[in-house]
Amino acid sequence: ILEKPNSKIQAKDFCKQYAMKAPSTVGSCVITHYPSGIQVSGVDSSTIYFKSSIADPTEDGKDLVDQLITENAPILDCAGGLMIEHPLVQKHLERIDGTEDSVMGLSKELVRKLLQEIRVKMIDANLI
Repeated sequence: ILEKPNSKIQAKDFCKQYAMKAPSTVGSCVITHYPSGIQVSGVDSSTIYFKSSIADPTEDGKDLVDQLITENAPILDCAGGLMIEHPLVQKHLERIDGTEDSVMGLSKELVRKLLQEIRVKMIDANLI
């Protein structure tokens, strides 16, 4: 489990790991209707496949983390140290099994599914 990196060195280590093994994200959501207490929940995961180039320095000797720091990207404020939506990171993405919003924190697809589920439960309970 990777949290926010505590240093530039740790962020660089994360990138080296990503070149060798695809990281995954896991998110969950709970929706509760008040005052009935009807509740639904779900879990969503995504796997991010990076190209091996994520660990390679550029012609000027800077690696991805150095480039992101130069652009004032908040790498120490992101779980895993990278923001997949950043253009510098995007060019190292091979593919995502899942959705980008899931990787960024909350799956819209999961929320929509849960809203449909809670609606059905509320209809069954004669609340709507």
